[in-house]
Amino acid sequence: MIAILVGSTFLQFIAAYLSVRFVYYRRLGPPWLLVSLALLTLGGIRLYELAVTLSDPSGNVFDSHTEWFSLLVSVLLAAGFALTERWFLLKERLEGRFRLISEVDRSLIGVLDESRILSAVCEVLSRRKGYRLAWIASGEPDGAVRAVKMSGDGDAFPGAAGIRWDDTPEGQGPTGRALRTGEACVVDKVRKDPRMAAWERMLADSGIRSAASVRIESNGQQPMALTIYADAPSAFDRLEMEAISALAHRVGTAVQSARRYEFFVCAKGAYDDLFRAQRDGVILVRGGKIVRVNPAAASMLGCPDEEALVGEDPARILKDPQGNPEMAESLRCGDEEGGRFECEARILRKDGASFEGEICATWLAREYSKATWVPRYTGPLGMILIRDITQRKRVLEDLRMERDFSAKILDTAGVLVAQLSPGGEILLVNRQFEEMTGYSWRDVSGKEMDGLLISGQARESYRRAFSGALKSDVPSNLEFPMLSSTGEERLVVWNHVALRDTSGEVTSVIATGTDVTESRRLERQIIEMQKMEAVGTLAGGVAHDFNNILTGILGNLDLVAMDIPPGSPAATPVQETIKASERAAAMVRQLLEFSRRSPSERRPLDLRKLAEEVVALFSQTIDRRIEVKSSFPEDLRPAKADPNQMHQVVMNLCVNARDAIMECLEGNPRVESPPGGYCIRVAAENVTVGREYCRLYPYARTGEFVALSISDNGSGMDPAIQRRIFEPFFTTKMLGRGTGLGLSTVYGIMKQHEGWITLESQPGKGTTFHAYLPQAEERQLEPPPPPEAVRERVGKETILLVDDEEMIRNFAQQILEIHGYSVVTAADGQEAVDIYTRQRNRLDLVILDLTMPHLSGSEVLTRIRNLNPQVKVILSSGYPSGDTYRASAFLPKPYRATTLMRVVREVLDLYRGDST
Repeated sequence: MIAILVGSTFLQFIAAYLSVRFVYYRRLGPPWLLVSLALLTLGGIRLYELAVTLSDPSGNVFDSHTEWFSLLVSVLLAAGFALTERWFLLKERLEGRFRLISEVDRSLIGVLDESRILSAVCEVLSRRKGYRLAWIASGEPDGAVRAVKMSGDGDAFPGAAGIRWDDTPEGQGPTGRALRTGEACVVDKVRKDPRMAAWERMLADSGIRSAASVRIESNGQQPMALTIYADAPSAFDRLEMEAISALAHRVGTAVQSARRYEFFVCAKGAYDDLFRAQRDGVILVRGGKIVRVNPAAASMLGCPDEEALVGEDPARILKDPQGNPEMAESLRCGDEEGGRFECEARILRKDGASFEGEICATWLAREYSKATWVPRYTGPLGMILIRDITQRKRVLEDLRMERDFSAKILDTAGVLVAQLSPGGEILLVNRQFEEMTGYSWRDVSGKEMDGLLISGQARESYRRAFSGALKSDVPSNLEFPMLSSTGEERLVVWNHVALRDTSGEVTSVIATGTDVTESRRLERQIIEMQKMEAVGTLAGGVAHDFNNILTGILGNLDLVAMDIPPGSPAATPVQETIKASERAAAMVRQLLEFSRRSPSERRPLDLRKLAEEVVALFSQTIDRRIEVKSSFPEDLRPAKADPNQMHQVVMNLCVNARDAIMECLEGNPRVESPPGGYCIRVAAENVTVGREYCRLYPYARTGEFVALSISDNGSGMDPAIQRRIFEPFFTTKMLGRGTGLGLSTVYGIMKQHEGWITLESQPGKGTTFHAYLPQAEERQLEPPPPPEAVRERVGKETILLVDDEEMIRNFAQQILEIHGYSVVTAADGQEAVDIYTRQRNRLDLVILDLTMPHLSGSEVLTRIRNLNPQVKVILSSGYPSGDTYRASAFLPKPYRATTLMRVVREVLDLYRGDST
């Protein structure tokens, strides 16, 4: 029983001690103090009883049940006060936790700056009992840890020095693990925890015994962690960590709010700056009233004060002088379900001026129409954009005019223009292109140009040229035959230029083409003209030399004939030789006519009468299977022409038509007999030649002309023959059927008459020649003069005979001397001048050749005229020149003896009595 008494007493004092300690440390009031005194009193009573019992063990008798009950009470009292102490400790910790969180919340109230939020949290935590250091770390992209904010004993542990958050030894601490894993990390004993080995020497003198770190979820690009160091081991139990985690969550939420606010402030500032800096007018409307206006809109509307427009009806401000009810209603209230309205209108300003404006009104949907951040009014929210498009309208009008101008230029430029894709497909063409090819733009759009319009033989060359244009910026200039929709082939010179974008890639190719079909034809005609001129000059020179030779031959034959008695057998060969020489002289005359050097007498000529005479004569000599028809108008004007030469022109053209038909009649397999039979048509008409015709035929000239046309439906000619048809000695007839001088003579006669000749011909279809003669100015036709009587008689005058051909001098001298004349001869011009200078008083006549060495006949004539202006001179030449008008007469070569004597006698008799 003694043991029970001792235990009960001991427990009583333990309970009293706990109560006194509890009251002292908790600073409790009097009730708890009385309880403590009561427990002490009970303890004293138990101690007294124990002392009495120990002094007289046999004197007292203990009730065992009572003692056991007292022991139980003592146990319960000691246990109760022990649990009460623990409960009060837990209560204090919970209250401290709530105070900490409350203090942090109070420090965050009204704070929207991230830096201040982090600083406030660290300061609150560093003031908490037992916490030595609090800091917030940020994980860098390179794995390092940066201290953002810190508070407390910074000397105890130098912040984030050497701490990382990657998976390295320096990243195994609480801060690194919290940043890396996102989970809270606690180190109860920093000196013994292997995770803190990297900082062992640093922690030895720091006084830090435990650490904890939690991640702050801020939705930022870089994670953050809150780390707390305590000066007691195991300072972070479950309740403490719950408080710290809750605190970190609040900090994360506050940081997010601060960042959102910062973003909102920046966005609001940017919005305000953009709103005011916007060059277009911006008007915010709510409930049919203007709530905000930017400076551009106020300036456009002529209102210097932006606030003066607030509260106004937008439909009244944006007035259209022409009136637009739909615009007014849309601007006033819009569509509550959201919508958009656009229009262009002339807008009036406050000062009465107006401008062309583009209006775009946009209304927000219903869920945005109740926004409270737009003050003053309620209702649908809308934005009206105003853009001054006066300048744009002016530019568009200028562009439209420029486009129309360019389009008209393209359509009237006279060149083909096509836009091609880099692959060669046709995109656009101009009107000239459509007219020449016969294809519309819709017909050729999207089709390859080379396959559609370039003839087969030239396609490969065109493709090479097109590929070259894609690679070079230098325009290509190549000539290609082009096919129209009807199959007609036209010759076109194409230029290709590539259009490139800013990167240098080809976007399209502009092809311009010039139709040179007529130009090339004119060039060929000019070449033919020049060739004919050259041939004419050559023919004239040849004719002159031949005439000199024939003059000597015919003269000597006349001398021989004079010595042959009549009836002599020798007379026949002499006469045959004279005829052959005359035929040769006729051919030379044709050459002279081709070269336009044959003398002609042009006067008003009734071409109808002449042609009818030729047709009547010609009809009697041709094959009866060929019909000859003529057609002439009653008012056909007279032509200014030489009758003999025009007779030759008509006859030669008719003969040429007959030969073409005879080629068919003789069985040419190339042609078929026409249904109506073979026919030659001779017609004439009055024509007026204009500039357009002269552009096609460069040798033509404008004015009034008579056109003679001779057509046949014979074999026709291909282009190669047409190009050479007027060349001397060129013929398509069989050997022995032509000399090749007929058409060349016609060509020369027409040129000599200041006219021209053209032809139209197709193989198997026939040929038509058109000869153009100038109309005569006088209507009255003059009859040809009657031939004068020729008197051949002897003379006794003295004649100076000048010729560089010895054979001609000998023949003429003999003839003249036979007829009684005295003859002095000279072999060149200088000799003739010298003789005339010495003997001009005894000379009655000078026979002078035009073409001589040293001095020409013209120069000789000038010099002797200077000596004697009345001198009688007969000029002689193989072809006439412009100097014949200065002579008394002209004696063309070749001439016979009788002609020589006639002309000499005429000149001497005509000027008889004139002084010499």
